[in-house]
Amino acid sequence: MRGFLTCSKQSKKLKFDDEYELLEEPIDNAEFIPLRLTQSERKVQRLMRGIILASCYTDKVDTHNALKKNRDNMIVKEILNALTGLIIGLDIKMAETLLKTKDFTPYKDKICLAIETCRRYKIMNPDMLRTDYVKFLYMVQDAVQSEALNEILGFSVAAELLTVGRYARENGFEEMLRDPRLPLCITPVPLMKSRDVLNKCLRCKDQTVNELLRATGAKHRVDENTVEIAVRSLNDANCFSNDNVKTTEQLLELLKTYFKPGSSTQGTDLSITEGKDGSRLTHEHRRQYYYVLQSLTLWKNICRQMYSLWTIAEEDMLNPNEKYELRSTGQGLQRVQKAPTLYRAIQDVLAQTKQELGEWVGSERIHLGDDQVPNAFHFIDKYGQVSRILIPILRTLEHIDLLEKGDGSRLHSKGDGQHYRDYVAEVWGSGEKAKQAVLRDFFRFGFDGSGGDNMDDAGSCIDGRLTSAWNWCNNIRLKPFYPLFLLAGFSSFDGDLSI
Repeated sequence: MRGFLTCSKQSKKLKFDDEYELLEEPIDNAEFIPLRLTQSERKVQRLMRGIILASCYTDKVDTHNALKKNRDNMIVKEILNALTGLIIGLDIKMAETLLKTKDFTPYKDKICLAIETCRRYKIMNPDMLRTDYVKFLYMVQDAVQSEALNEILGFSVAAELLTVGRYARENGFEEMLRDPRLPLCITPVPLMKSRDVLNKCLRCKDQTVNELLRATGAKHRVDENTVEIAVRSLNDANCFSNDNVKTTEQLLELLKTYFKPGSSTQGTDLSITEGKDGSRLTHEHRRQYYYVLQSLTLWKNICRQMYSLWTIAEEDMLNPNEKYELRSTGQGLQRVQKAPTLYRAIQDVLAQTKQELGEWVGSERIHLGDDQVPNAFHFIDKYGQVSRILIPILRTLEHIDLLEKGDGSRLHSKGDGQHYRDYVAEVWGSGEKAKQAVLRDFFRFGFDGSGGDNMDDAGSCIDGRLTSAWNWCNNIRLKPFYPLFLLAGFSSFDGDLSI
C-alpha cells in the first residue's frame, strides 16, 4: 500500500501515487447517511414506487376544489386506498384479512418499512422519482398530521430512517466508524491517466476493505456481509457528494482562471446593470466576481452536506407538531410550512461560507417556509439539482477543445472535423475565447437577480441566486453559443446527464 496510496491523519488527505489527492471524508455524518437497500427491500421499494406513480394524490387533495369540499375525508380515503394497495401487492392472503377486518394494525411493520425504504432510496438516489417523490412525501405528511387517519390506523406511518450510524449501533460494531482504515475504504479513487496506477489503487482499496470486514466481523462477532453493507453505504454517499462538490469546484477554478477581481477587459468584464439585459442587480466587475465566488462556494458547501440537510428537511416536513397551510403563493397552491431545524442548519452552512471567504456581497436572507420557498422539501430539492445546471456547462467547455482540434461531436460524423474547426475559429476566434464567452455570460446573467417578478422572489438572497441560475438555463436557446452546447450532445438541463 505504501508508495502509491497513503493516508495522513495530519494532513487529513488521501494521497495517490504522490500525484493525486482527495480530501478525507469525515465519518461523523454516519447518522445522516442512509443504509443501502437489501434485495428484499428493493422489491418492496419497487412496489411502493409503482403505487406512487399510479396515484393522483396531490391532483385530488391539493386543489381549490378540495378546499371547498371536505378535504380531510379525501385525504383519509386516498391514503387508505394506497395502503390497501400496498398490502395487496405484498401478500394477497394478508389483503383478504385486511379487506374483511379493515384493521391495519397487524400490518404496521410492513407499512412502515415500505415507506421508510422509499424515503431511504430517494435520499440515496436524488435523480430518481424526481417529479413523483413530492407526491409521496406529501401523502406521508398528511398521514402523520391527520388526526382522523391516525385514529383509524392506530400508529404513525413515518418510521425513523435506517442510517449507517443507527445500523452499526444496532449490530454492535459502531466502533468500526472510528477505525483508521475506514477513510481509505470509503474515499472514491479518482480517474487517473495511468491505468496501472488506477488498478493498483483499486486493488489496494479492496484489500483494505476486506481487512476491515474480517477484523470487524471477528472482533464484534458479526457477519462480514452485515459490516460490508455499512461500508459500501458510506462509499456510495462519498461518491455522490464528491461528484456534486466536484462540479462546483471545477467552476470555481474556471472563475479564478479566466477572471480576475482587480482587472478586466472587454471579454472578461463581469459588470451588470439593473434593467439592462434582464438584470435585477447592479454590480461593478469586482463586486460581481465576489458575488459569483461566494454563490458557488455556498452551493459547494450545501452539496457537501446534502445527506444531513435532506434528512433534516424530511424531519421538518414530517413533524406532526408543525402544521402546514395550503395556500396560493403565486406559484399555485403550495403547502407552506415552517422548517426551523433546516433553517438553523442552512444558517450554519452560510456562516461557514462567510468565514471561508471573509466577506459577503448581497443579501443573507434565507427564504424558507414562505411564498418563495414554501417548505423544507422545496428548498432541498432545489439545491439537489445544482449539478444539473453545472454539468452541461462543464461538458460543453470540455468539448470546445475537441471541436477546435477537429475531433467533432459524439453525435456527428468525424468527417465534419474541418467544419468544426472553421466554426470555432471564424465565430469565436479560438477555443479559449469561446469558453470565455460561455463563462462570462453565465457568471453575469446566471447571477443577476433575475427569474422572479420582484426582488423578494429573486434578487441576491440565498434562494434567489439559484433562481437566477435556472432562469439563465431557461434562456439558453437564445444564447449565441447555443450551437456549442448542441455539438457537445446537450438536450436539456433536465435531461440525461450520463452521456
